[in-house]
Amino acid sequence: MAASSKAQRFQEDMIRCRGIEFARLGMMVEVNGEMGTIQGMNGSANLDVLFTNQLKHGKRSHNCHPTWNVKYFDESGALIAHFAENECVLRPAPAAA
Repeated sequence: MAASSKAQRFQEDMIRCRGIEFARLGMMVEVNGEMGTIQGMNGSANLDVLFTNQLKHGKRSHNCHPTWNVKYFDESGALIAHFAENECVLRPAPAAA
């Protein structure tokens, strides 16, 4: 139950702080050309990303702005959102109420 509440809190905080409703813990992202996984959100309301290339980036999470050169991928690896610089290029349509 703790894991699901952490995931739910992450989602709520990303919506409240950044207006990003589609980001999830464990989601694959590409930040400035580097692949990684979302590990959490830090006190700056930025993403904590663990990069795949640990030889280059080490084994710790990095502070990454959620709308600066970031691509978000769903579970199947499909691109669902893309921010270039701080401009939204692609974003999922809002869910119907």
